[in-house]
Amino acid sequence: MMAEMEKAWARGVSTALAEVVAVEGSAYRRPGALMMMAADGAMHGTVSGGCLEGDIFVRAEPLMQAESQTDGLSEAFGAALLDYDLNEDDMWSLGLGCKGRIKVWVRALGPESPETEFIRRALQSGGGVLVTEIPTGTPRGWTPADGAMTGPQHLRSQMEAVWDGGEPVLEGSLYVRAWRPPHTLIIAGAGHDAEPVAQMAREADFSVTVLDPRPAFNDERHFPGVTHWVMEPEALTLAEHPEAAGAFWVVMNHHKDRDRRTLAAVSRLAPRFVGALGPWRRTEEILEGMDPDFKERVHGPLGLDVGGDTPFEVAISIVAQLMAESRHRSGGSLNRRDALHA
Repeated sequence: MMAEMEKAWARGVSTALAEVVAVEGSAYRRPGALMMMAADGAMHGTVSGGCLEGDIFVRAEPLMQAESQTDGLSEAFGAALLDYDLNEDDMWSLGLGCKGRIKVWVRALGPESPETEFIRRALQSGGGVLVTEIPTGTPRGWTPADGAMTGPQHLRSQMEAVWDGGEPVLEGSLYVRAWRPPHTLIIAGAGHDAEPVAQMAREADFSVTVLDPRPAFNDERHFPGVTHWVMEPEALTLAEHPEAAGAFWVVMNHHKDRDRRTLAAVSRLAPRFVGALGPWRRTEEILEGMDPDFKERVHGPLGLDVGGDTPFEVAISIVAQLMAESRHRSGGSLNRRDALHA
């Protein structure tokens, strides 16, 4: 999200950020869902199923216009707290009927605003927790680099819960959320079927790296917008690439020996998730002789069972599993649930 805002600022365009801060009942998005808007009409992300974004943009336009007339340093930046009751079936004659109510915090952000500066610092240093009196209060932030957690004493438990992975909390007028760098996904193998995996994973907010020693394949032309590690897997170390620690791995070299060497290297890199393309019998042979505990952690075949066959379809199943794993979900059906995200 911040990357899209940086692009807009580089174009000389003012921006606003919309965020779901509270939900009652059922809604398409949970607290913390973000949408970036730029004065030139660019939008990235959503805060609903697509039904509220147009109205939010209209409401954000005067806030962005006001921000563009300042130096971007004001703490009292333009902001509004919007309350949408989605229980009405005929809301705006759109027939929504989502049976929920959401609050959306919209604020103009400049490249040097206090919130922007904290978000940048948090994303560069492993994350942080931000407490803001909304809609127009001064943000107060904490990162692990600051030492023991600081902030309003009565919100300490909420801050700790959010930092431990809980969803953001609105306590009265104080909003608590964590900002973290995106999950790192390392795709081992630069084959043509890895291209849609990288593209979809980027759109799902993973930070994507492709590991493959072949420069003719592992390049920006085939994999735009990703990091390229053009090396053999055994050359990868946490000392030189600490970002590999806790990463998600997709092993799809289509080369048995390179898959074996990749998985052997991954076993030493403290991965969060490891998946190998292909039937389990093949993967089991590749894992022969490796640490039994690591073997139990390898997912194979990789992906959710959606009947995927083409590279595009297989990529959907792989990225769907990565999303579920990163959010501690089972990847099961939502059929007949009374509330989304329950």
